[in-house]
Amino acid sequence: MKGKQLLTLGIAVFVITATITVRGLENGHDRDFELTEADVGKMCLSGALMVGSRGTERQDTPSEQQGKEESGAETSQGETEPTDDAGKQEVPATETPTVVDTQNPENPSPQTINIDNSKPVVIIYHTHATESYQPASDGNFHVLQEEGTVREVGNVLTAELQKQGIQVVHDKTINDNPSYNQSYSRSLETINSLLGQYKNVAVVIDLHRDAAGYSGGAGKTAIVNGETVAKYNLVVGNGNPNAAKLKIFANTVNQKAEEMYPGYGGRIIEKAYKFNQYVSDYHLLLEVGNNENNIRESDASAKCFANVLAAVIKDLQ
Repeated sequence: MKGKQLLTLGIAVFVITATITVRGLENGHDRDFELTEADVGKMCLSGALMVGSRGTERQDTPSEQQGKEESGAETSQGETEPTDDAGKQEVPATETPTVVDTQNPENPSPQTINIDNSKPVVIIYHTHATESYQPASDGNFHVLQEEGTVREVGNVLTAELQKQGIQVVHDKTINDNPSYNQSYSRSLETINSLLGQYKNVAVVIDLHRDAAGYSGGAGKTAIVNGETVAKYNLVVGNGNPNAAKLKIFANTVNQKAEEMYPGYGGRIIEKAYKFNQYVSDYHLLLEVGNNENNIRESDASAKCFANVLAAVIKDLQ
């Protein structure tokens, strides 16, 4: 009995502490941060709030509520979560090519695809468009102006791909403001609309940056041709029905990156969410640098990644 009482007391103290922490955040920059019951449960199990070297940084992971929204599910009070099929029905019909399963030794690479270079081939969008780099540190590295953010990095990636004859649609919709917690539900609407307009698109990129709290509290860099560039990560949501195909494509990109620029190839991070990646088997959730990298390093990384992606697209044709 005494053990149960101590456990109950411990949980109560933890919840109160978490509540005080969040209220403290609300008095600072992160006014739209909300702690749900699901979040508290996750914190009890693993400690959900990450602290970087320059302050508390939001997780770039959907909450349980966001997980429902990103699958196209209704999440109003009293409603139950529809099945994955209900979410998939909201995805517009596209000509997105399928990827061959690499478990088959006869097909170790993605299937070749037909690409019309006279039309957009790549879509770049941002679930968290306000994510920023050094020195744009206002709002706890979440700023509305474009300069110094992932949108600027997206501009560089777009320009470099277009130099190589690859047409790009770069959508700069700010999906994470005014509510960060509904970022993925809004970005799902954004990408569904874009895929409905551009049927020829083969590659979809949701461009983010990482949080330094997940990277040892420091910026991650590599040296490419004598220049310091930000490293990148590719996140794969294992909650997607096409998770295996997403991993195939992520591995293909990483192998090409390492082949072209030894030491530049990024990590593949697997998480138990969808991140809206079921909209395309060629969806990359790309994290360029983190909030301890400066914008120059991140822009330089975008140039390298553009060369890598252009080479991958050429190989797939």
